[in-house]
Amino acid sequence: MKKWIYFFLICSIILNLTGCEAVRKKFTRKKKEPVKMPRIYQVKIYEKKPSPELYKKHYAYWVSWQSELIRVLGQNHKKDVRCIEEIMGNLNDMRNILINEKGDVLAPHIEKMEKVKDLIFKEDLTQANKDYVRRTLEREERFIKKEFVFDKVKDYLKKSFDDESQTGG
Repeated sequence: MKKWIYFFLICSIILNLTGCEAVRKKFTRKKKEPVKMPRIYQVKIYEKKPSPELYKKHYAYWVSWQSELIRVLGQNHKKDVRCIEEIMGNLNDMRNILINEKGDVLAPHIEKMEKVKDLIFKEDLTQANKDYVRRTLEREERFIKKEFVFDKVKDYLKKSFDDESQTGG
């Protein structure tokens, strides 16, 4: 019996020495953090429509990527792929900004560039293919710079992207 009393006293002393801090922490309320108000951003809706500035931008990008590809052709496959993708994207954007009759004049040149793109993507740039690609790039660059410079196409820009049957104005 005395052993049980001693055991009980020792346990109670140990519990008191360890304290009830853990128990107290467990049952006390924690401070709530204030709810942060979400930020609301006003989203501005931009109306994308064909404009001279947009055409000039795509034309300038096309010139830059075209000359870059001619300069570094065959040195780095990834660079060649990136250049031809950017060239094709900008040519297609230029075509989309132009009315159908002028865009159709650009279409065969885009198809020639597609053939060049296929050769570059196949990684089949032998010396003969490289010469063919370089000649094609230079020929298309001369033609597009001559016929699709902004001063020559400014009267053929669409008024909006919605109307496909617009005529020059």
